[in-house]
Amino acid sequence: MKKSPLFRQRALQFFFVALLLLRGVGLVAAQVKMVAATPPSADYSVAVNGRPVPVRTAAVLNSPPASFTNFDFNGAAAVTVESTRDVQTAVVRPAASGIKPVISGRKIRFTLTQPCNLTVEINGSPVKPLHLFANPLETNRPRPADPKVIYFGPGIHDVATLRLRDGAILYLAQGAIVRAVIPPGEKPTNARDWKGLPNYQNFIEADGARNITICGRGIFDLSSLPWHSRTALVFAGCSNVTIEGITIIGAPCWDIALFGSSNVRIRDIKEICSLENSDGIDICNSRDVTVENCFLRNNDDEICVKTTAPFPAQSSKNIIVRDCVIWNDRARGLGITDETRRDIDNVLFSNCDIIHDFATAPDCAALAVIISDSGTISRVRFENIRIEDVKATLLMCSIEKDMWGHDSQRGHLKDLTFKNITVTGAVFPKSVIAGYDDKHLIENVTVDHLVIQGKQIENAESGKFSVNPFVRNLRFSTEGLDPASAPAASR
Repeated sequence: MKKSPLFRQRALQFFFVALLLLRGVGLVAAQVKMVAATPPSADYSVAVNGRPVPVRTAAVLNSPPASFTNFDFNGAAAVTVESTRDVQTAVVRPAASGIKPVISGRKIRFTLTQPCNLTVEINGSPVKPLHLFANPLETNRPRPADPKVIYFGPGIHDVATLRLRDGAILYLAQGAIVRAVIPPGEKPTNARDWKGLPNYQNFIEADGARNITICGRGIFDLSSLPWHSRTALVFAGCSNVTIEGITIIGAPCWDIALFGSSNVRIRDIKEICSLENSDGIDICNSRDVTVENCFLRNNDDEICVKTTAPFPAQSSKNIIVRDCVIWNDRARGLGITDETRRDIDNVLFSNCDIIHDFATAPDCAALAVIISDSGTISRVRFENIRIEDVKATLLMCSIEKDMWGHDSQRGHLKDLTFKNITVTGAVFPKSVIAGYDDKHLIENVTVDHLVIQGKQIENAESGKFSVNPFVRNLRFSTEGLDPASAPAASR
């Protein structure tokens, strides 16, 4: 009897899961469910070069769910977005993309010539946007039968935890949705955390592993998990790690966390998460890390560098974050944040767009360097950053004692540069630079070519900077970077 294509697809899915279990890769409570994917968007449909692409939804903070779509292309992509609402106006962010959409009735049209992470907003409102992720074509897809490959094909897969070993390649094909679950009877690793909530084993985890890759165009969906229950992706003491292409939605705690790791590349990652503490990418006591071409929208810090562990844990150094698009719903957009128990040195945030920053708390900002422990933070640069909408605070640089600090002594901050920062939008934000005392200073801060609402900022007063007595050598410059030498966006 001839088998149907659906039968063959199901058989192939079950074969791969059985193969994973036999290999002992640490896949726990896995099952494949060939059922409908996550609910489609009720707000938008999208076609690329005349072909429809799936549009899904993800929960976001203080708003109805956002829509998002993921597609690959090469050459030119003619994009048609159709809204279920009447469209009077439409804007495509980031503004640096230069895209001016054409509106016809409820349809919005534009053409792409290179991969990018965009957001479409209609009728002047950030509510119910469409996050549109246009990816380059996949190259070097791993072979499902390769013994190193942990393969998830199209469909929904329920997984409790998965631990990666040396050389593992975890691949999520286009259309794969790997949902995090807590199976009956699983016991917490910590019965009560600082919020009084139970914590369970990390969802995807590698400990002391080398040459790890997570890639593909699929989705990690943690939206059914209780708050704080599982951290999404954790790498501790790992080296030569690549995380590329995947999307994370609904994380109940940190999304991607690096601890004591080195030689890590995080590229083309998309995150949309609504729960508090869903930090996007936390780089802790880690070295030689590059984050690029990512889109992050989370309910906490988006991309931050930390040193959560004291000596003898290694310091953090040689970190590059570039060509990313940030929607900051609540906390900090880019920077160094709070836990700073070891030194942090040589960190660059470059050529990024912050399309919204809704943070209003006094210790939050679009760009932040906050020290609450004893480490020395040095050579931190923010260059060529475009901020389209910030509600309260642009820069927050401080040495302080807060609930996140563990050390009895405060640290130091020196050699900090903000260069070619442009701010648009309706609000003229404030900025804060505050050392701790005369022995714990912020030293050698350069603000070079800061432009807010078209105004060149020449001093602290004109930029609404609050500067306390424990700051030394704060300098404002209007020189900026020669545009001809500015780094071009890359993928």
